[in-house]
Amino acid sequence: MQVKLVRSKPASPDIDELTARTDANGYYKFKFKANHELNERNYGISYDISISENDPYFCSSSYAQIGHLPSADTTLVYNFTLPRRTEIKCVYKDPAKATLYELNTIFRFTCGVESNANQFLNETGAVSMTYTENPLYIPADIPVVVVTRGIDRQQSKALEKQDTIRVPYGASYTHVIDF
Repeated sequence: MQVKLVRSKPASPDIDELTARTDANGYYKFKFKANHELNERNYGISYDISISENDPYFCSSSYAQIGHLPSADTTLVYNFTLPRRTEIKCVYKDPAKATLYELNTIFRFTCGVESNANQFLNETGAVSMTYTENPLYIPADIPVVVVTRGIDRQQSKALEKQDTIRVPYGASYTHVIDF
């Protein structure tokens, strides 16, 4: 997979885009040799992949801001993950309670660019008392945080519950939201 390191504008006479390829494990590296390559600018990682109209992957293109790089003696090493899309069904265990508490659920995950220093969160799907589109697509084989929020109007308090799910690619899975 090819990824790009992009300098923020304004453009300079120096190269504003550097490219690298991932290895078989998804890791890639950018190495700088001279301070003038840095130009005290913000940097970001971008990538773009599209297999077909029926793209089987999540996060097929994205951009993540890295920020300033300290000096030419800098090597950026990142892991690039591109999970496959998998289909799940999602239901509330108690639809009456879901309506009463006005529950809404989203699915959050990180994919594309990942490192200890830089993570960005993606989210997909929505399940609520008025919207329950099934099937729902989430990335396979990575942790997906399921966040359900609502409000208990009788006690005037916000409600929140988090679960983490990991669904293998191609598995049949129904997520039951129990509040």
